[in-house]
Amino acid sequence: MIWRWFWREWRSPSLLIVWLALTLAVACVLALGSLSDRMEKGLSQQSRDFMAGDRTLSSSHPVSPAWLQQARSDGLQVSSQLSFMTMTFAENTPQLASVKAVDDAYPMFGELRTEPANLKPQPGSVLAAPRLLALLNLKTGDRLDVGDTSLRIAGEVIQEPDSGFNPFQTAPRLMMNLADVEKTGAVQPGSRLTWRYKFAGTPEQLSRYDRWIEPQLKADQRWLSVENSDDALGRSLQRAQQFLLLSALLTLILAISAVAVAMSHYCRSRYDLVAVLKTLGANRAALRKLIIGQWLAVLLLAAVVGSALGLGFEALLLQMLKPVLPAALPPSGVWPWLWAIGSLFVISLLVGLRPYRLLLATQPLRVLRRDAIADVWPLKFYLPVMALVVTGLLALLVGGSILLWALVAGIVLLAVLLGATGWGGLLLLRKLSVRNLAFRLAINRLLRQPLTTLSQLAAFSLSFMLLALLLVMRGDLLDRWQQQLPPDSPNYYLLNIATEQVPQVKTFLQQHQIKTEDFYPIARVRLTETNNTPVDPAEDNTYNREINLTWLEQLPENSPVVAGSWPPKQGEVSMAEELTERLGLKLGDTLTFTGDTQSFSAKITSLRSIDRESLRPFFFFIFPPGALDQQPQTWLTSFHMDNDPALLAQLNRQFPTLSLLDIDSILRQVGQVLTQVSRALEIMVVLVTACGVLLLLAQIQVGMRQRRQELVVYRTLGASKKLLRGTLWREFAVLGAVSGLAAATGAEAALWGLQRKVFDFPWQPDFLLWGVLPLTGALLLSVCGGWLGVRLLKGKALFRGYESA
Repeated sequence: MIWRWFWREWRSPSLLIVWLALTLAVACVLALGSLSDRMEKGLSQQSRDFMAGDRTLSSSHPVSPAWLQQARSDGLQVSSQLSFMTMTFAENTPQLASVKAVDDAYPMFGELRTEPANLKPQPGSVLAAPRLLALLNLKTGDRLDVGDTSLRIAGEVIQEPDSGFNPFQTAPRLMMNLADVEKTGAVQPGSRLTWRYKFAGTPEQLSRYDRWIEPQLKADQRWLSVENSDDALGRSLQRAQQFLLLSALLTLILAISAVAVAMSHYCRSRYDLVAVLKTLGANRAALRKLIIGQWLAVLLLAAVVGSALGLGFEALLLQMLKPVLPAALPPSGVWPWLWAIGSLFVISLLVGLRPYRLLLATQPLRVLRRDAIADVWPLKFYLPVMALVVTGLLALLVGGSILLWALVAGIVLLAVLLGATGWGGLLLLRKLSVRNLAFRLAINRLLRQPLTTLSQLAAFSLSFMLLALLLVMRGDLLDRWQQQLPPDSPNYYLLNIATEQVPQVKTFLQQHQIKTEDFYPIARVRLTETNNTPVDPAEDNTYNREINLTWLEQLPENSPVVAGSWPPKQGEVSMAEELTERLGLKLGDTLTFTGDTQSFSAKITSLRSIDRESLRPFFFFIFPPGALDQQPQTWLTSFHMDNDPALLAQLNRQFPTLSLLDIDSILRQVGQVLTQVSRALEIMVVLVTACGVLLLLAQIQVGMRQRRQELVVYRTLGASKKLLRGTLWREFAVLGAVSGLAAATGAEAALWGLQRKVFDFPWQPDFLLWGVLPLTGALLLSVCGGWLGVRLLKGKALFRGYESA
């Protein structure tokens, strides 16, 4: 009996929409949950290869041995390394080198590429960058003087797993064993040192040590993990995961809305049937058995089909992301399955319980009086409770991510705006004098049922807003990535260029058809006072080292002003916002710098954001032209060049004092990530769009039933089919235009929160939304109105539909 009832009711479009929405919700949660779980495990494994450890502790002085002992007691592996600059000599030829001294455990993860292969720095030997050997005219097997000792060159270091990106690294790499540092005598009081300690262990061991060490960190120390590193590759992957999470949230919100609308309509359409069954003797228990059985059948079918679709989506996403993921991803746990099936039942209970409760409580009196509806769980209490429960469950699912709160804020603003716009529009329409009969009938229809009109506006606006939000975010995300790393992005940096060498370098590059970026002047000084008060070097690492200043006439594209005025004048400086927050400074404060020749002061008059991911030079301090003329200066530039070892060797020979930084391998890694992730995001756009279409179809299905009865009356009174079609067309066009306008406002509010607080993009109003959404909404819904007119007014279908209703 239950299955016969189910197959009979299956032909109802509303029930089909309910099943499709629940199926997509299950597929989305399962696919993204399983993929995120596997990606988190796999990318953590890959990212620690780039960090050469799970955690990194960076410090300008050696840390307490008790810290390292505590790590070992917690079961962590520990590796130490020390970085500093020193002069190296080959006979009488000097060359500044960037020394990286490591212990025998380095690298704990990742690959140290050397020539010959599989070398590690052993006591008494070093690994040198090919450029250092070329500058000193040395080869493997020769000896190199480093400070007070002479070390054998065991081979070349080609690539380090944790090399990172530093455009101000002005010297070629020299890698040695930590045991040889004391022999060199290069580390003296006042030396600029960077200690890095690498830690590796299980997630539980790392979390325990995180909690232990973070409260003890000093101002000049940084505790780095994959999540808070400034690596461009890691940030890009994190943003991709955030976008997938955003897609999951949008899919769930749209699915819940579609189920709510469709289920409510389906149950209302069955009030008469249940009333007739009750008059024929069907008792409450029998009806409850039929209704609950049918609902469980829908859930079972949605669970089976949704699980199959979810596994298919996961396989498709993994295939698209395969080039940028580890070769073997670990299997996902049981949580994605629990969340998928759990979300199915939670959604069904939240949005289906009240409509089914009302259906079961239908009174037999409805056979005679169609306005006889049971008063069960009033909406004024039920809707707020349901909204709180849904928000709480979504917060539990995404871990309280700001993504959710940005969406909730946009939806709340949308609801408030719809209330104000809806009532204001209805009041305006009441005063509007319209001669066109079809338009007047459409306006009267909207005015006669204000609550129904507002509910339709809410559904249409929510669909338009969330779809626009996803499409704009995807476009902004990809545009941002493409602007960040266009095909001709600089892949080489030239540093340590003397002022008199700038024209010669420009001529050399022009002769070889190499286009350079701007030349940036660099002055190295120390920040010694803030507001005429000497700084304490122990407070922050910025006070304990030389920093790079520059002067510029034009504002860099990757460093927009966020506060104050540009450009700085004489005696003024523009400062990076993130550094002012770290140092507790603000606009109007005075900074004093001490260079090699003299001290000078400047007032902070503007704050800028800096973009670490563009792989372009960024500066914490920018002065006006002429402000640094009394300080020794070098210059920096960047350019793009295809791999040409002969030309690079010629550049090194002609300008032996210049430093060349090759970031081509980093660019290739990030470019590959962006290409594959953008393809995966397209799948999510399709998935969310499908849920949005379901919500629109559910609301249109409601509109079909509500309008059918009125059209019967109009036809009975002699209205032509052309007039009624025109009425429907105009009514839906007004709904679409108002919905699009409200959706544009809600989308802008949500975009502001997402771009500024989640994806860390500069926010700008998207004026295209304000034109496209109202126009698209009007066109799309007017087409739906025309389609309704054809369906409802075709032959005798109108009267047959009315009789069956």
